[in-house]
Amino acid sequence: MSAKLWRPKNASAENPAPAVILVPGGNANLEYMSATSLELARRGYVAIAIDPFTIGRSDVIQPSPDLGASSTLAYIKQLDFVDKDAIGMVGWSAGVGRMNAAAINPDGSPNGVKALFGFGAGAPGDPELPINQGFFIGKIETTYGFGVEKQRDINTSRAFTAGMQTDYVEFATWYGDLANNKGRILYTGWTGHILGLISKSGVWAACHFFNDALAPAPNSHVTNFIFGWKELSTALAMVALVVVMVALGSLLLKTSFFRPLLKTDKQVIQAQGGPVMWGMLVLFSLFGALIAKTAVYNGQQILNKTGFLQIANVNGFVFWLLCLTAFSIVLLVARILFDKNLDKAALKDHVRTSIPDLLKSLLLGLTVILFAYFLVSLGDQFLKISPRFWKVQLNVLTPKRLSLWLIYLPLYLIPMVVFNILQTSAYYFENRPRLFRLLVWAANTLPALLFVLYVYGKIIFTGLTPITNAAMSRANGSMLDALLLMLPVSFISTGFYHKTKNLYIGAFLNALLFAWAAVGTDLITFLG
Repeated sequence: MSAKLWRPKNASAENPAPAVILVPGGNANLEYMSATSLELARRGYVAIAIDPFTIGRSDVIQPSPDLGASSTLAYIKQLDFVDKDAIGMVGWSAGVGRMNAAAINPDGSPNGVKALFGFGAGAPGDPELPINQGFFIGKIETTYGFGVEKQRDINTSRAFTAGMQTDYVEFATWYGDLANNKGRILYTGWTGHILGLISKSGVWAACHFFNDALAPAPNSHVTNFIFGWKELSTALAMVALVVVMVALGSLLLKTSFFRPLLKTDKQVIQAQGGPVMWGMLVLFSLFGALIAKTAVYNGQQILNKTGFLQIANVNGFVFWLLCLTAFSIVLLVARILFDKNLDKAALKDHVRTSIPDLLKSLLLGLTVILFAYFLVSLGDQFLKISPRFWKVQLNVLTPKRLSLWLIYLPLYLIPMVVFNILQTSAYYFENRPRLFRLLVWAANTLPALLFVLYVYGKIIFTGLTPITNAAMSRANGSMLDALLLMLPVSFISTGFYHKTKNLYIGAFLNALLFAWAAVGTDLITFLG
């Protein structure tokens, strides 16, 4: 099992410290819990965040309710610098279920755990269970209520009033018998399901809870928060990595071996800026948003059956991309048939390439990605961090995930090539590269953005979440991934095309990057 231990400097065998185990949910890896881990450790708690089995760098095993949380609990009880009478746990999303499976024995008794904290999920349950419990449910929580209950009515929700034995639950107020480990508390803040993990309100709630419910913070003088700087640094690392990739690719193109890939003398297809261009952008965006739920969910059902495509979350996203690819081809054919201003000979020349050039483009992309992977490995080894922007992360891959990267790569190559053909022939302005970049970013991002705006817009204006089933939940996760990844993808594709007039270089590099990010952490299906 892969885990990250945060040990305060003053925790020792002579001065054991309270400890907290942090369990992510869904397809999330331990880095999702890093903000809370950091702040708890600064306050004197030993914090250990885990990659549940089948996720991140942990082994792929037969699924179990706790996915390794029980093993982590047994491990931390053996550490001489941990106070065995002050062990707590944090669960986020599906991690709440994994946390409960480890913390509560089958007979309903505590398994040596004094306090449990649920991020974005869970409810008190049995008020007589002798474990202090806290919950953080954001005001724009996408998983709360299942489209029936509103978060704004959570104070009178039966799930909380029954467990806290009151008619109205005040936020950040203790109910029950805290001294005898039967305390219950509910927190909220202006944040959502995933953002709660990196929001001050969410992280503060966790620190406040364990100070009261587990043990007073050993470093009680620490009251500020610095996790935002950590989030910023990992985001800057992601930006820097993309910049390094583009710079290295540009340098390689100056070598005699890769210089033939420069096609600056090729005739380009200038964007017209008329109804055809804007119509294609609108149709592509609406189509992508409208099919997101159906494509992601059914794509998982279809591609999961192959056996060798073992990451369900990636399967749904890939299937959505392939549907967009098919629609892109339809748009391209329609333009060829009906756009009288299109120079068909120029389009044919635009797409034309040779096998040696394709292989060199792929080799250039591989060289750039391998160098980026080397940098990520160095960062992981010496700084213990990986480039990450919110929920998108570039990890060092296990052998299993490396093989899956190669398996999924062709499924990303096809969409990236087709998207580049469509976008470089529809949105390119020779003398306005920023507009070109903006249009490509819009084409790549708007399908996901429209879907996400619908989800959060409905929550904000009606109080009810539209995520009422697995299909919507999985689509929402995939669209959030797309929102984040399409920014570097657009930067890479437009940058290399403007420089080289070769659409395949950016397409291949983006496919390699996308596949790496996709297989790095998500849950792998156990095949036996």
